[in-house]
Amino acid sequence: MNRQNVWSLSLRRIGKSIGQRRAGAWGVRGAAAAALLAFHPAPADAQAAAPSAEAQQARLLERIRLLERRLEQLERAPQTPRPPRATAAAAAPPPAPPTAPPAMPPSRTRDPHDEEIPQEAFVFRDQAVTLRPGQAEASLDLGYLRDRRIISADRSASAVLTARLGIMAGVEAAITAPFFQSTRSFERSPSLISDRETRGIGDVSAQVNILGWGERPFWPGAVFTAAVVTPTGPSPFISPATGLSAELVPVDITQAISTRGAWALRSGVQFFKTVDPLVLFGGVSYEYVFPLEQSGITFRPGRRINYNAGISFALSERSTLGFTFIGSYTSALQANSITYRNTASESAALRLSLVQRLGTQFWLEPALAFGLVSDSPNVQLGLGLRYRF
Repeated sequence: MNRQNVWSLSLRRIGKSIGQRRAGAWGVRGAAAAALLAFHPAPADAQAAAPSAEAQQARLLERIRLLERRLEQLERAPQTPRPPRATAAAAAPPPAPPTAPPAMPPSRTRDPHDEEIPQEAFVFRDQAVTLRPGQAEASLDLGYLRDRRIISADRSASAVLTARLGIMAGVEAAITAPFFQSTRSFERSPSLISDRETRGIGDVSAQVNILGWGERPFWPGAVFTAAVVTPTGPSPFISPATGLSAELVPVDITQAISTRGAWALRSGVQFFKTVDPLVLFGGVSYEYVFPLEQSGITFRPGRRINYNAGISFALSERSTLGFTFIGSYTSALQANSITYRNTASESAALRLSLVQRLGTQFWLEPALAFGLVSDSPNVQLGLGLRYRF
């Protein structure tokens, strides 16, 4: 091995030693300088010129001193700490918390009395509760009746005013005042016809409807009614000049009136059940009439049982159609101790009605009824106007 190779090998070992010893102090730059020194090639003219060993050693020692001085300068200089390498987890922004759904207002159990009463209940309006507390309603029911019997024919026009008020939850009260004008014609012979016209106010009544309970999954709801009837209309009774007899009924048959002529109490119950899309209903009431003293005769008008049944269903949000069977049975009149059995009567009619909502608080209710038995009017037309405020 020649002298040049020995110096080259020594220089590489020195550079490697310096690099290993100082790499922690001066970092990448010191390591790079050591690497440059370690891998510094021998001068190209060394082999050609082959200078003396003393000259080469002096140059190498001078270079080593320069490198050591540079190393000391680097050690004395303040070192700037290297920022830590950002990890992928640190560099990535933290995941956004899941967006919470918008806060909903606290739920509140709905009060059934806050809900609007279905319009289907208007078909059996007189036996239902359709007003909330403090709500009022006024209605006008116009009617025309036509009836023909063996020797007489009746025509009657009526106007019934009703005011209703919601007293409390499930309770409402009503006052009804009917007005009428009727004509009864008697055909005594083809050329002799006599008419008797009567007009006036009928029997004013006051009624209270109370919701007993609402509908249940397998049971209908129920409304209880109680009414008092006042004798404000004309009396249908007469006092025969010849006195009472079993053959002559003490009733004025020349008048076409339907008043009772005495105080009366009426109570009943109405059931209703929704079987979508229908509302089924039916009820019964009993009317007791107090005895009446007139011209020395004690009249006991017949007690009456009223009953009804039907269905109603909505044609649209504003239109409701109803079919109702209406019937009643009135027991025989009694005057003093005589009972006139032929005065007992039973009526039955089929009523078709339409409830049409024209505004927020206004309804129009046309109706048509047909008599089913001889004691019922042949045909009845009706038109109801109802307004709430």
